[in-house]
Amino acid sequence: MALYDRSAPRLSRRSVMGMSGLMTILAALALVASAACDKVPLTAPAGTVITLVASTNVLPINGSADLIAVLIENGTTGTATPGSTATPSAGTPVHNGTLVTFTTSLGRIEPAEARTANGRVTVKLVADGRSGTATITAFSGSATKALEVKIGAAAAERVAVTASAATVPANGGTVTILARVEDISGNPLSGVPVAFTTTGGTLSAVSALTNDGGVATTALSTITEATVTASAGGKTGTATIKVRSRSKITLGPPSGSVFVGAAAAFAVTPDSTVAFKDVKIDFGDGESQSLGAISSTTTVVHFYTNDGVFQATVVGTDVDGGAAEASGSVGVIPFQFSGGGSPTSGPLTTIFTMSVTGIPSSVPINRYEWIFGDGNVRNTNTGVTTHGYQVAGLKTITVTVVPRYGNAVSTTFQILVTGS
Repeated sequence: MALYDRSAPRLSRRSVMGMSGLMTILAALALVASAACDKVPLTAPAGTVITLVASTNVLPINGSADLIAVLIENGTTGTATPGSTATPSAGTPVHNGTLVTFTTSLGRIEPAEARTANGRVTVKLVADGRSGTATITAFSGSATKALEVKIGAAAAERVAVTASAATVPANGGTVTILARVEDISGNPLSGVPVAFTTTGGTLSAVSALTNDGGVATTALSTITEATVTASAGGKTGTATIKVRSRSKITLGPPSGSVFVGAAAAFAVTPDSTVAFKDVKIDFGDGESQSLGAISSTTTVVHFYTNDGVFQATVVGTDVDGGAAEASGSVGVIPFQFSGGGSPTSGPLTTIFTMSVTGIPSSVPINRYEWIFGDGNVRNTNTGVTTHGYQVAGLKTITVTVVPRYGNAVSTTFQILVTGS
């Protein structure tokens, strides 16, 4: 049996080579067509619904947020709450690889184009340091959806301003001003620029960005009452800082006559509005006394040891470091007294009673020193004593009063001792 039919027609070598070239050309054309198809993006078919949601509807000026777009063929728009997953209510997701393009009126989208997986794409909105409302649009084919995100100050609904202290000392001071920026739900807004102005004093910063707690900070230094205003996104808040009244203190001088060695009582009254941390009184005679921190009328007793007119001064230092002062004059007069004997004359057998009168009761006396004129002396605690004589004659008695405070004062008197 023949292996092949020699009578069958045979192709020439040239014909075989021509057919091979044709196949090669057809394969190349197929590759070109395939590449061309790959360059044509796959977009959503007619009737597709896009649900677009952002991870947040407010954004710091230097922040970012995820944007999620879900594409459903012949579907209906589902729930799209900021911070939640977009949930279409019905329909079939578009083919994987469907191209979705994003645009924004503020900031930028990264990436600006993305291809779907299970009908979903996720991109990012990146703020560029400006405040405002960003309008984001997602589209594919004829399907489109827009979303707004407020950036920075645009989301501000309230500005609450507080101060670290409601008042400053009379000589001025510095307080910290805090401005909290909140959205419509009361949530703090971070990265929001806040502008500060004041009616008095100076501010350490006239603008600042809010921190993660939504608070922007500055400091006010003032010696006058001032109202600080904080502004963000067209919303404002204010805080008024008052200046405390200057400290006051009064000095009540002693009443009646003030004798040397007698108790002189001063009444020191501080102002109840401002607390004093230290009060000191100078009595004008070289002596002074610290009263410490007093908050009500305090009586201070002083004993002058010399006569004259003295200027008493009280100085109070308040808790703010301010000083208050008051003064008054005090006239101090020497006390006077007289001494005498009873009887004023008598024989040698007489026991004479000798006494001192006229010493003010306000003058405390330490002792009385008696010199009887016959060589005898005696000290007593009272102004009365007795003495008898052995020799007749006119006797001169000297009595010295030694007060507890001040110098000793003496006086003399005479008695006659007869011989019979």
